[in-house]
Amino acid sequence: MQVSRRRLREVAAAPMFSIRSSGAGLAPRTLHLSGELDMAFSGHLREAVERTLASTATQWLIVDLRDTTLIDSSAVKELVDVHRFAARQGRVLVVRNANGIVAEVLRITGVAATLERPATRPTGTLYGSPNGR
Repeated sequence: MQVSRRRLREVAAAPMFSIRSSGAGLAPRTLHLSGELDMAFSGHLREAVERTLASTATQWLIVDLRDTTLIDSSAVKELVDVHRFAARQGRVLVVRNANGIVAEVLRITGVAATLERPATRPTGTLYGSPNGR
């Protein structure tokens, strides 16, 4: 089977991640992330969070990492940034169901516990400490 160069470029350019939203009404919304969260992912989660918070009055947004297979430092930063962004909006964003290497990266970088619970103040906190350190 012969594959054209054009098709190879299309496959190489295709994102290796997806973001799917679920939930309705005032119930918590869930953003289901799957695949590889790396530099190509940067900005996409922020857009999805902004869009979701703008379109609903729900106070809770859950980011489900169950089907995420890889995460790099740029995606960890994006998770911390959207956690803080939601808090500044008076909303709650929590991360759930990280497993395997994804859970390990979140633990090693020191953000797992923070992302798994609501921010302690409206402006968000870095790593969940009361003084932001």
